[in-house]
Amino acid sequence: MSALCGRVALVTGAGQGIGAATARRLGAAGALVAVNDLNADLARETARQVNTAGGKAVAVPGDVASPADVESFTGQAESVFGPVEVLVNNAAILSMAPFAQFDPDEFDRIVNVNLTGPMLCARRALPAMRAARWGRIVSVTSIWGIVGARGATPYSAAKGGLIGFTRALADEVADDGVIVTAIAPGVVDTPQLAADAAFAGCSLAGIRQRYADDTLVKRIAAADEIAGLIVWLAADETAAFSGQTVAVTGGRSE
Repeated sequence: MSALCGRVALVTGAGQGIGAATARRLGAAGALVAVNDLNADLARETARQVNTAGGKAVAVPGDVASPADVESFTGQAESVFGPVEVLVNNAAILSMAPFAQFDPDEFDRIVNVNLTGPMLCARRALPAMRAARWGRIVSVTSIWGIVGARGATPYSAAKGGLIGFTRALADEVADDGVIVTAIAPGVVDTPQLAADAAFAGCSLAGIRQRYADDTLVKRIAAADEIAGLIVWLAADETAAFSGQTVAVTGGRSE
């Protein structure tokens, strides 16, 4: 039986891409999955996929950058399945432009979704985890949070902050049985690639090939590969990784 069987998991930004793949994998592992997304229709579709495959899921849409929404969708998850035991902070937005073209409101929105959102979700879920003396928080950051990226200053700043947040929070809650980790994917074949292609002035096929050529394996990662690592980090056997950010880049260093 999977170590995650019966565990309550909340996955943010799970309407598509890495989040949807993670929700499906968690459902297959026996977890009870609360599927969050800003787009309610996408959240419901991912939940449907989990349920159709034999898992158990419920859609809990909302904006991770809104304290009221976080309280609401976490409460919905609790009312159906019980306290959240596994939190996957995956919700993200990416816009690409030269730094001087980002106005403060857009910069703030990107930081709020990518960094403040994980903080709000962790703050909401932690009391129950600490009381149970077991919990897992896995955050999806980015290699750009380590090396930065031209045209993605707010995203890089937020993802870098999420790496520091992971390290600090892991230290704070380790004695309570809560393990906090992060992963830093390189390029993954998700809808966010559209922003990269637009900034580079090329097609989606062109940006995929350009990024693939820069890896050792000559391809970009699939969302399901990243999801597999997230589910593994959520299991019992990964306490030694607490505070760590695991890079998954196919050999890319930037």
